[in-house]
Amino acid sequence: MKSTKLPPRIVFSAIGLHATFSAVLFVSGCSEKSGPASSAKEAPAKLEMVPHETELATLNLTDRAVKRLAIEVAPVVKQEVSRYRTLAGEAIVPPGRSIIAAAPVPGVIAAVDQFFPQPGTEVTAAQPVMILQPLLSPERDVPTPAEQVQMTGAKANLMVALVTAQGEVARSESEIEGLKITRDRAAKLLEDRAGSRRALDDAEALLGVARSVLEAAKQREKELIDLLKSLNNSNAEVQDDPASPLTLTAPVAGVIRNVQVSAGQTVTAAAPLFEVVDLSTIWIRVPVYVDLLSKVRRDQVVRLVSLDGTPLSSTPKLCKPIAAPPTADAASSSADLYYEFDNRELRLMPGQRIGIDMPMTGVAEALVVPSAAVLYDIYGGTWVYVQSSTNEEGSKFTRSRVLLEWVDGDKAILSKGPPVDTLVVTAGAAELFGTEFGAGK
Repeated sequence: MKSTKLPPRIVFSAIGLHATFSAVLFVSGCSEKSGPASSAKEAPAKLEMVPHETELATLNLTDRAVKRLAIEVAPVVKQEVSRYRTLAGEAIVPPGRSIIAAAPVPGVIAAVDQFFPQPGTEVTAAQPVMILQPLLSPERDVPTPAEQVQMTGAKANLMVALVTAQGEVARSESEIEGLKITRDRAAKLLEDRAGSRRALDDAEALLGVARSVLEAAKQREKELIDLLKSLNNSNAEVQDDPASPLTLTAPVAGVIRNVQVSAGQTVTAAAPLFEVVDLSTIWIRVPVYVDLLSKVRRDQVVRLVSLDGTPLSSTPKLCKPIAAPPTADAASSSADLYYEFDNRELRLMPGQRIGIDMPMTGVAEALVVPSAAVLYDIYGGTWVYVQSSTNEEGSKFTRSRVLLEWVDGDKAILSKGPPVDTLVVTAGAAELFGTEFGAGK
């Protein structure tokens, strides 16, 4: 009876991979007899090179597909850029832009044509707001000396406001003359290729703001002159007919902020009636962290943006720095910077929060591409499509990773990206992204 030779059992234990290989070699040595040499040994592992990410993100499009997707390209350029930082500001009413109307004589308040003003009502200059029925004694035809003093004081206040408005007109006219010189100089430097387009744009923007301020100052001067004439006429009417009702008008165009009387109420002389706030020009107060003050270019104009940094409109809204009473907050370690803004278009409300693009010190060269060329993946990575080649059969586009520093309007500033003069896709980048991942046609 032949004995059957059984191969030894291989037991895998926690000894590890070394023990397993030893067992396999032992079995092979026991089972194989001396004979011809075995075939060449195969490698235990096979390494396959993973393609580079750019090889997985290349699109070959025909000319027809390029036209269908309306693809446009623009070169990568290297420019001098300034860093901006978006901070939150608060709209406030400038000093002297709020006027409180007071009762010139004792009387009873009445509505004008069944309309009584409410806080928040917009009024124009010299618009009737309420009626005051004087309570003068029938035995006298003229106001008392105290009332005459109060009227004279009101007239004096209007004269002071008129002189201030005339000074603002003169100052604005001088600023415009200086800004015209600055604008012409910047244009000449740009024409001689010794200046930048940005300097010319800033000069033209400042000139436009100064012209708007001059127009507002002239309008305020005219309104004060009309108000002074109206007050003189009212005094003459009171002397002629003390018992005739007085129509109280808005001293300036603006918004009624407070109404301190009601229809049918009896008031004394000099009693406050309502307050009108002129919001045509408004201040923006920007709290800045004290360690950041040295890095802010305080003498430069700033741009109004939304709180997330996006532009408010296609036209930049510029504010110029102004001299204001110094204020700070020790609790938040911040100091305030103030800027003036022509508010007739945006119509910001007092206390409204708004974003401010603050220019920072330091200018450096960086790669710049149109912001429409930058795409974001689901992980927050930034990419652009580079036109790597083009021929009669079509064009080849390669998705390339970039490092985005910040976005300045329609420009994207990159710290790392394709070389200068490389063509990147601007219009149609999203369509290429969808075509690559199967979301487009």
